[in-house]
Amino acid sequence: MGLGPILPGRLPTGLASERLSRGLESTKLDLQRVQDQITTGQKYLVPSESPASALRTIILQKTLERKQQFLSNVQTDRSLINSTEDALSSVNESINSAKTLLLQGLTTNISSADREALANEVSSLITSISVAGNTQFRGRYLFGGSRSDSPPFVQAGNNKYSYQGDTQGVESFLDFNQTFVNNIDGVTAFNPLATVSGSDLNVGLSLNTRISDLHGGRGVELGTINVAVDDGSSLIGQTIDLTGAETIGDLKTRIESAFASSSATVAVDIDPSAPSGLRITPSTGSVTVLDVTGSRVAANLGIASGLTTQIAGADLDPRLTLQTKLSDLNAGTGIGITTGNGLFIVNGDKSQAVDISSAETIQDLFNTLQLAGLDLATSINDAGNGLAISSRISGAKFSIGENNGSNAAGLGIRSFQATTQLLDLNFGNGINSAATQKLQITRRDGSLAEVDLSAARSVQDVLDAINAVDPGNLNASLALVGNGISITDSSGTGPLSIANNELAQSLGLAGTESGTDPAVPLIGQDVNQRQSKGLLSILSQLEQSLRSGDLRTLGRLNGELETEANRFFMVRGLIGTRQRTLDNAENRLRDEDITLNENLATEFDIDLSEAYTEFVARQQTLQATYQAASQTLQLNLLAFL
Repeated sequence: MGLGPILPGRLPTGLASERLSRGLESTKLDLQRVQDQITTGQKYLVPSESPASALRTIILQKTLERKQQFLSNVQTDRSLINSTEDALSSVNESINSAKTLLLQGLTTNISSADREALANEVSSLITSISVAGNTQFRGRYLFGGSRSDSPPFVQAGNNKYSYQGDTQGVESFLDFNQTFVNNIDGVTAFNPLATVSGSDLNVGLSLNTRISDLHGGRGVELGTINVAVDDGSSLIGQTIDLTGAETIGDLKTRIESAFASSSATVAVDIDPSAPSGLRITPSTGSVTVLDVTGSRVAANLGIASGLTTQIAGADLDPRLTLQTKLSDLNAGTGIGITTGNGLFIVNGDKSQAVDISSAETIQDLFNTLQLAGLDLATSINDAGNGLAISSRISGAKFSIGENNGSNAAGLGIRSFQATTQLLDLNFGNGINSAATQKLQITRRDGSLAEVDLSAARSVQDVLDAINAVDPGNLNASLALVGNGISITDSSGTGPLSIANNELAQSLGLAGTESGTDPAVPLIGQDVNQRQSKGLLSILSQLEQSLRSGDLRTLGRLNGELETEANRFFMVRGLIGTRQRTLDNAENRLRDEDITLNENLATEFDIDLSEAYTEFVARQQTLQATYQAASQTLQLNLLAFL
């Protein structure tokens, strides 16, 4: 039985029902979507609804989270910096009090009891400053550098403190590419170290020297060079790519290998006459090394040369590193015999001969010194060409001398040397070398020798002046053990003495060697010891000088305290600068937070007023669809019979 004709404008009931059902379903889904948007406040519930917008939203959300973390870092950093400033503010008050006490101590008519009272007040200031130096905030010691889990200042004697922290900064991120140091280490704040900064050790070249360490650490950017050997009948040339070579040994291998199968070869080694440069020697004839056009590789390696029988390379000035061998120091001559010798170090109440015979590298040497129990800090000096050995004890007198050999001088760290200027002796007070005062030496034969030192400028000048009195018999040199001037006299067997005047005292030579052996020297005191110029050291010396009535030292300390106060003022200025940096960072981050939230809202959040309007419209559409369906399909009980 066939279907009847379909009337124009009418759909079969099944088709109409299907279309209306799809329309109803679509409208309900739209209504549900708008309802979900109103409920969650979000444009999308799953990324597939708008992949591009979802990706942008995820990026914005992650950026916003990171920026909020940066803002949290700023707030934490500010609390640390503010706590640091509070501690330094209390130290500043102690400095002002110390200035007053020092000036009172310089008064000539003050009684010994009053000086003792002033010294007691200074002692309390030392305690106050040490407490400030050990300030904690949220379980972290503020002035310990990266060692923030233990007190940086530890008592090391009567009103002396050893700094056990380091000089490392603790960093946090203020933005993706901006770091911030949120601490002031104890060395920067309190200047507690007394340092012997060594001389240039003139590191010699070795096959293990890294290319990056040449020219004081600037290195050489390697590339291609042209090397040729003229054997008298022909010119044998090679273009050699040095790219990727890491050590001098690598350069040697590449250059020599390039000629290995040639009738004429070349040898590359360290020039023994100038151990900081390369030497290239052909097996026969002459050799030349040239740069390719536009390059300076050969020139920077110090080997660019026209035809010559042997190329003696220029000084490549390797920098000093922890891996540098002691045997490579001083242009490859080393530091002298270490077995049975070593260093003699005095640090406050501690003195010790340190055996360094097992040390092969700078790192080995540092390890030996740090394990010696002398409270030392070790590093390479600021110039990068010598050592820096420091006493950690504020107020302690510190020196490095020989122990029979020449190792201290070889390492460039002997604190009392022939080149030491007289103006630097006695903590910068110099010596009294006025023309009216002479060094008066009573020799072993009973004769008197007067030495005029008015023209002396260095310790060597003093040695030369004494040695000129009776050459070969009256001899002055540096002490074999420790520091000081050593004098021997073979004129007789009586006592050898130097009169106790101001000049002799300032040279550390006043005294007598009463034995009868002419070979036994009169050894002077070390008058070039080092002391920290920091507050704890100055106040420790101030206390001692007040108790002893040492006006000369008080006068010196007056200038040192003023200098340190000015330096400390600069440190507090650094705090202010960092606080401004944090303020600027916070303002920028808050502005960015507003912008990011606006962009996120545009990308991800709905406009509630528009959503409500759409919701009402969808409800009306759904209601109209239901009405149309009931009229079109004429749904009643008969439709189901």
